Amino acid sequence: MANPGQLPPTTSDLIDASDWDTALVITDEWMKKIVPERRHSGWEAVERQWVGNKQSQQSTDSRPSRELTRKEYEAIERFPYPQRALPTPQLEFDFRMRVILNPQSASVAVNDGFKKWSTFSDGSWSGRFGYGLVVNGGQESQDMIHGKTAATSVEGMHRLQTGDEVPAYIECKTRGNMTGPPELVKALQDPEASVSVDPRSCLFRVFVTMKTTDDRYAEKLNAGMWIGSCLWKGLEIIYDAYRVN
Repeated sequence: MANPGQLPPTTSDLIDASDWDTALVITDEWMKKIVPERRHSGWEAVERQWVGNKQSQQSTDSRPSRELTRKEYEAIERFPYPQRALPTPQLEFDFRMRVILNPQSASVAVNDGFKKWSTFSDGSWSGRFGYGLVVNGGQESQDMIHGKTAATSVEGMHRLQTGDEVPAYIECKTRGNMTGPPELVKALQDPEASVSVDPRSCLFRVFVTMKTTDDRYAEKLNAGMWIGSCLWKGLEIIYDAYRVN
């Protein structure tokens, strides 16, 4: 764990200490240069199964398209300005952020459930526009169940410090959901139970916005939007943020 004000360790320093599987499938050329291809003991079987499921899904996606339902045809007939094509948003990988949650959290009763407030004890980030620490912040989460699917609604606030000699400070807000089978969603948020659970078993996506008053970063960040693909395991959360262009 980094001391306050200390810059995050390099990628090579983290490889052997990490409990995470670093052999993720990375398509971005920038990420290929910094993320090594590696298998940790205990993860090989999980990785093979994940790759097999992905290939199976790709095979399924190649099947002929199905017939449209009547409701879909009715929707097409009411489609506004069908002759006009709008620009399609493009996603480009921008940065990765890692945060560690404090074991203690506070719960507040809301309607028929509870909201949980947690703070961060540590964190770091690195990407195209720089690198640095997560120096402050917290997140609010609420568990919900809809039929056989559970969802944890998450809203987070992170204060990022850049690694410049005179650091800049960036306000980073995240909002999204982790969804999956109830027992897995619950297990991934438990430090002990999460040890034996693949964090990819639940879908975790967030919307990210950032703001700063520092002129060195304001133009790059203040008008930007990002979509985050995340993994939550115990007290650790990792975000991969893709800028919407």
